[in-house]
Amino acid sequence: MLSLSLLTMNTKLRILYWKEIPIQIQTQDDSGHTSVLLEPCFQEAADSLAMFEGSFGTDDYLDGWEWTEPIDVEGSAGEATERISLHYNASFPTDLVSRLKNLHMEGKRDPTPGSIDDWFEQS
Repeated sequence: MLSLSLLTMNTKLRILYWKEIPIQIQTQDDSGHTSVLLEPCFQEAADSLAMFEGSFGTDDYLDGWEWTEPIDVEGSAGEATERISLHYNASFPTDLVSRLKNLHMEGKRDPTPGSIDDWFEQS
């Protein structure tokens, strides 16, 4: 899971993943909640892998969607959503799909939400 400073201002963060690929950032604080989809390349990667593994359009595909448990983060909901989405969007590995396909073929793929978060370098 993404390493964040856990200084809290009553802001909660959770991330929607399709298997190990982050797709959406959602935060909530006392003033409300914000939600943002990551760049389309994340959804495209998820769809490509789903087709590769044969789960696209099946219950297995639907079962791959999972929210993380909320964690406390620093800043307002809007600030946290912007900061975390920028982190992912700015550091999307161009070889993400091929790396995951290779791991899958080698039997080493870990589809757990957050398992590849270290592939997204800190900006």
